Amino acid sequence: MFTLDGEDADRKPMKFTYGGALDGRDQPLPGSDAVLVLMRYDQRNIESILKRGGKVADRWTREPLPDLNTMRIIQHGVKPDGCEFQNVSIYRRIE
Repeated sequence: MFTLDGEDADRKPMKFTYGGALDGRDQPLPGSDAVLVLMRYDQRNIESILKRGGKVADRWTREPLPDLNTMRIIQHGVKPDGCEFQNVSIYRRIE
């Protein structure tokens, strides 16, 4: 399961909780026109793909780091002008 708390471009709060089998199948997101695809592509890494209208809208790779309390997430996306981008973030577990 993943939980995402954030803000949209208009600074309105967003909160999503999603998850499921890491089987590469389309999983509809309730209350949305989007589907999520989750898959494990090696022992440590998970990929999430968000699709809208059958097209990839966003893609993330997640890698737990050796301390198991830190995760690297790489977001792969496309800007409105068609240019690709990557964001790399480090997340730490808070207990």
